[in-house]
Amino acid sequence: MKTICLSATVLALCVAGAYGQAKDPVTGLPVIPAAETIVQGKSLGLQPSDLPGTQVRKSKMKGDFYTLSSVDVIAKTVRAVKVSSVVEWYAAHLSGFKKSQGYAGGRAQIAFYNSSGTRVILITGDNARQGEDTNAYSVSYQRFDPGIYEKTIASLTRGKIVCQ
Repeated sequence: MKTICLSATVLALCVAGAYGQAKDPVTGLPVIPAAETIVQGKSLGLQPSDLPGTQVRKSKMKGDFYTLSSVDVIAKTVRAVKVSSVVEWYAAHLSGFKKSQGYAGGRAQIAFYNSSGTRVILITGDNARQGEDTNAYSVSYQRFDPGIYEKTIASLTRGKIVCQ
């Protein structure tokens, strides 16, 4: 039963995305439809927040942040999606990307990244015990110039940056 529900959720997300696959403006990578902003039952589209530019060792980072667990205050509805569904969606839409996962600050952290370390997508879950499939909280898109090491990317999911 769990598998059927998970499959139905992923299918719904994929069908929704097929009608107009949005791309993140900073990285050019696809954005999950669950990042759409809804107010009074109407879509305001994707409205990312800019991440402050920063430097990781010799790499400059620029990025966008999207909230996934959204509440339509007027309609009093909640659009929540499980971390596992979000991870499945990105695995299906990011050909050639690697995955690293960890747990930091009481939240699941999953990173998808390209082999050059220049594009990273970081999925964060709501507060939960380690290993629990909780609701997804956010997804951030990061572009590094030059790319960062795989070990550094993995450390992003553990809450303590490791530089090589």
